[in-house]
Amino acid sequence: MQTTIEAPFTLSDADRELINSKIEDLIKYEKRMTQVNVFFKKNDGNTSNGILAEIRVRVPGSDVFAENTAHDAIKAFSEAYNAVKRQIKDRREQINDHRSEVKEINEIVNDNF
Repeated sequence: MQTTIEAPFTLSDADRELINSKIEDLIKYEKRMTQVNVFFKKNDGNTSNGILAEIRVRVPGSDVFAENTAHDAIKAFSEAYNAVKRQIKDRREQINDHRSEVKEINEIVNDNF
């Protein structure tokens, strides 16, 4: 999996490590991730002196995306990360529910024929 972190300011090594560790944590929920892009933008217009964090996770099918604005880059990233994590968990749950429904249908059909 490829990870890209872009910011118009310098991120400390500790901040980069935190971001990378949280992204690696997402693999527990979605093993098919191919790429994660994290972008930071300053003064995006929503909040004065705010920092916008955007996270895009590339997975087969449709991408998962979230963004958040805060006065601190790591706070903005953490909020966006929580949204991405929730979306990935919901997506995984939806896939698993669909598979269990198909399994039940197959069992019913096999029992009746």
